[in-house]
Amino acid sequence: MSVGVHQGSGRARSPAVERGRWLRAARCCCAPSALWRVAVALTISGCSYPPTQDLFGSYFPAWMLCAVLGIVAAVIIRQILAVVGVSDYVVAPLLTYTGLAMSATLLAWLLWFGH
Repeated sequence: MSVGVHQGSGRARSPAVERGRWLRAARCCCAPSALWRVAVALTISGCSYPPTQDLFGSYFPAWMLCAVLGIVAAVIIRQILAVVGVSDYVVAPLLTYTGLAMSATLLAWLLWFGH
């Protein structure tokens, strides 16, 4: 029996072909891991300083403060719309007020940290 023939298959396979298949399989399974590492490194490298704010002697993440401002702004806008009588005509209230909160959050972030 020769070295390249496996029993039962009837085909001659060289060890180099088997190694090539193994390398391709290993490359395919390692690609998502490598891509994930590159994505994490790119997002982390964008921060030159931590966006935190000193509030009552404790440092809070700036995104959290902006999110609170956005939620408060959305609640105030909802109350204004209810007083005016427009809130009855809002088609999808959950999506509308979530969008308002996100818009107010991003606006607060741009006004506070936009250089």
